[in-house]
Amino acid sequence: MYVKRVFYDEFKDLSYVEKSIDFPTWEDIENVINLLDGEYVTQIIMDNGNEADYLCIGGGNDRLCNVFISKNDNEIIYTLMNSDANDSLVHKLVTGGQEGDFEDKLCVSVEMAKCVAKMYYESGQMDASFIWE
Repeated sequence: MYVKRVFYDEFKDLSYVEKSIDFPTWEDIENVINLLDGEYVTQIIMDNGNEADYLCIGGGNDRLCNVFISKNDNEIIYTLMNSDANDSLVHKLVTGGQEGDFEDKLCVSVEMAKCVAKMYYESGQMDASFIWE
């Protein structure tokens, strides 16, 4: 497996804790993704020990996520796109503990996030069956 670590935030009683799992199984990753709720758990980062290359899933509130892959320490960023987006919709997602406005085209379902996360977990690659910009 490509992914060697997963980090996620946890907010409880106005305090923030960064949690991590070394050498996670796919079940560990899937369980953490299922925790995303935009309130207590708002962001997940997976990498292979090289912090310059990672996949990030943020949000979870309303079961919507923003997903991107960063390469070369944010030099190149690929964002997963919602191909059925409504150009007039904007969602408020909480990622990394902060609320932000995200166009509908930047918001995907938790299930889609799981699909791309699984491929990244296994190979470190983007799932080419989805649109990335």
